[in-house]
Amino acid sequence: MKKQVMGKQKNTELNFLYMDEQKNAKKQKNIVKTKKKNTRAGKRSAQESNTFNFDNEIVIGVTKIPDERNNVTNNKKKIKTKVKDKNTKKEKNKINSSNNRRTRENIDNIYKTKTKQNSKNSKRKSKIVKGIIKWTILLSALIAAFIYFMMSPLFNLSEIQIQNNEKISTDTIISLSRLTIGDNIYKTSINKIEKNIKQNAYIESVEVKRKLPNIIQINVKERKTTYNLEYANSFVYINNQGYILDILENKLEVPIIEGYTTSGENMIVGNRLNDEDLEKLGTVLKIMESSSVNDISNLITKINISDKQNYIIFLEGEKKTVYLGDASNLSTRMLYLKAILSEELGIEGEIFINGDLNKSNVYFRRKE
Repeated sequence: MKKQVMGKQKNTELNFLYMDEQKNAKKQKNIVKTKKKNTRAGKRSAQESNTFNFDNEIVIGVTKIPDERNNVTNNKKKIKTKVKDKNTKKEKNKINSSNNRRTRENIDNIYKTKTKQNSKNSKRKSKIVKGIIKWTILLSALIAAFIYFMMSPLFNLSEIQIQNNEKISTDTIISLSRLTIGDNIYKTSINKIEKNIKQNAYIESVEVKRKLPNIIQINVKERKTTYNLEYANSFVYINNQGYILDILENKLEVPIIEGYTTSGENMIVGNRLNDEDLEKLGTVLKIMESSSVNDISNLITKINISDKQNYIIFLEGEKKTVYLGDASNLSTRMLYLKAILSEELGIEGEIFINGDLNKSNVYFRRKE
């Protein structure tokens, strides 16, 4: 519609210009006629007087007729400029319309490409979502089938195997595990079975294995009783790590530790000695290790740890008491002890190895 209106406007303008040109042509004809008359009259007047020229002279009270030729040329120039302006406008409009078309085409192309990309992305996303849903359904179905298979009677417990137990009986370990013959082997977790068995202070570590289809194997490592503490007319048995393993009235053939500081409230099976006693227990272990190298450990019946600057060893079978000092240079002190025991065999007395070995002498004092 806009293009049609613009075309009508252009046609009306051209018609007006054409009418102006016709009017100007008529004026030019009239001007030519008047000029011919004037020339004739001029010739006559020139003949009358050769000096007067109306075009060149200024006559007071008479207006000069403008030159029609100049008006015609000016009108022609105006018409040409108008036509040129219209042509330039047409060209500009054509250029603008072509640019607008190109921009629209580019926008349409960009929109089309974006819509294509969005459709592709949406298709990809839908495919991914569908794939995830399919895989989740498959996995859930497989898991459900696997669980149903594990709960089948094929995996009902038929045997419990206990290995490496010495102190604790097989029945005690089975009762601690809380396993029952006929139950599914996957009913109770392995970690829970191990935790239940470790409730016994003698159990240091547990390893539980399932032997498909219906056997559970329990491998234990026990703590060994190495020392005892005399407490309230009973004996508290501990291992090398200071764990209280048992409290009994009867005495076992293990060395007794005297001079401990752990309170009676903490004398409970499964507990450990306090930090001070544990530190001293570490020195006791070193003493026993060095004595075993020199074949003396079987003679030691009691160790007093009340003073860590002077550990005291009792050899009741040899009727001797040994003052060992702070237990430094144990290998040298044990060599002195071994030599004195061989020299003073069967004689009751005290052995002093508690001084500085570089300054003081090692000696034996008989009991009077």
